[in-house]
This record gives sequence, structure tokens and C-alpha cells, in this order.
Amino acid sequence: MTTRDDILNAAVEIFAEKGLDGASVREICHAAGTNSASINYHFESKAALYRDVVELAYRAATMHPMPTLEDHADDPHRALAAWINWYLHRILEPGGDAANRLLLRESANPSGVLDGFVESVMYPVYQGLERIVDAMCPPELDSRTRHLQCVSILGQCIVHRVCRPMLEKLPIDPPIHEARIAEIAAVVAANAGAAIDPLRRSERAPS
Repeated sequence: MTTRDDILNAAVEIFAEKGLDGASVREICHAAGTNSASINYHFESKAALYRDVVELAYRAATMHPMPTLEDHADDPHRALAAWINWYLHRILEPGGDAANRLLLRESANPSGVLDGFVESVMYPVYQGLERIVDAMCPPELDSRTRHLQCVSILGQCIVHRVCRPMLEKLPIDPPIHEARIAEIAAVVAANAGAAIDPLRRSERAPS
């Protein structure tokens, strides 16, 4: 690997742990086994390095294409189950742990360095979920309720990533943090169906 690669690999871990403001050039270079001047030489600034690291993390997180409604146009419930499984793998697979933590950190607390990151990177993921949820909801359902259903699904997924340290400490048996992704996906999909399906039935019921 090149010095630039060493810096990127070290930076993704440190930025994921401390964020842009909390990470220092000195500690990134120390972890990469190089001197502080290397960041200016290869990236011009810490902010520019951060942009490259987030882009690298995003590419790593999108190696597998996002399932869409078109994949199961005749069965939006199946499309939702596929999307949830994909999203959980994206944020929970150990191989991309630091990259996923970095993306979640940037999504929750935008650094300001990445103008339009949420709109250009995260929003398309949300739109994919939204299209599936829309296909499950009655046409007359108001947009706020549709968005709340989408956010509820995202929250049920993200809690297993963001709250993992707390989940690991819960004195329950079997430990919830050891649940397989397929188990989590099945529960989230079932909860979503249980929340959305009655909306369609209520819209169809005679007044």
C-alpha cells in the first residue's frame, strides 16, 4: 500500500471514533506511520482528507446494490423485506464497521465539510425505502404518516448499530446483540407490515 492508502485506512478508524473535530492530524499520521506533513502533501488539509475518507466509506458501504421496488413490483412486502435485509447488512456487517460508524456519525451530526452529503448520499437510500412504503400504503394516506413509517423502519434498524454498546450490557438471555441479521430483519419487516397493513384495510372499510 502507498502512504496515501495508509493515511486513509488510519483516518477512517479515527474519524469514526472521534469525528472530524475530535481527530487530530498528529494521531492520524502516527497511526499511519508517517509524519504530519504527509496529510498536506497528499490531501491538502484535514477537511479534504475527511471528504476522501467519507467517500471511501460510502463506496465500501454500497458494494452491494440497494434492492428497489422494481425488484418485486408485484409484492411490496417482499421488496421491503429485501431492503431491510440489505440495509442491516450495510450498517452491521463487521467488515465495514468503521466505515459504517463514520457514515452514521456524519448522518447524525453533519460536519459541515460535506455540503449536500445527506441530500446526495443518504437521501437516495431513504427514497428507495420511501417508494416501497408508498406502494404498501393506501393512496389517500397523508405524506407525514408515510414519512413516519419510513423513519420508524430506519430507527428499528439503526438502533442495533448506534445503541450496540448499551445492548451488549443488557442482562438478558440470549444476548440481544448476538442476534443474526436475518433475525433482526424478520422482526423489523413484520413490525412494518403490522403497522402499515391496517392503514390500507381502514381506508377500504365502508364508512
